[in-house]
Amino acid sequence: MSKLNFIAAAVLAASSLSANALTRDLGTMDPTGPDSNSLSVKYKTLTTFSDSWIFTIGAPSDVSFGAQSSFTALANQIQNFSGVLTGYGALTKTVDVVKNQVNLGWSGQLAAGDYEVVITGKTLVSNTSYTGQVVTTPVPEPTTYALLLGGLGVVGFVARRRKAA
Repeated sequence: MSKLNFIAAAVLAASSLSANALTRDLGTMDPTGPDSNSLSVKYKTLTTFSDSWIFTIGAPSDVSFGAQSSFTALANQIQNFSGVLTGYGALTKTVDVVKNQVNLGWSGQLAAGDYEVVITGKTLVSNTSYTGQVVTTPVPEPTTYALLLGGLGVVGFVARRRKAA
């Protein structure tokens, strides 16, 4: 009977150390104004994970992606916590010991299209979680800047004429 219990325990332990690979579709980000989409991910068991966050941008945009894992400094709940924006490189990793957080981040301009961010790591304790957020802000067209500068020029011209009169 002890062999059977040992085998059952080994099977349970092996299943708790399984790997997870989930895809989270954030959909299309609104191209007409600032938009954000956030999500929290929780792992109830010990696991190695590789999560894909996919999203679409409808117009050229300033984009930032951030993921955050809060942990107790001694336990380090997620080992090898890292991320990559496919085609653009690794997310920058920072550790804030005061707030007990590991942060992953990337920001820059992206053209309209489909994108994927892959977050990976290994949970070392049960009920580990991290949160992530994508924020997009449309990049104004060059004509928008031209109109802005033209309008400022007109306002300056009118103000100067009034001052001279």
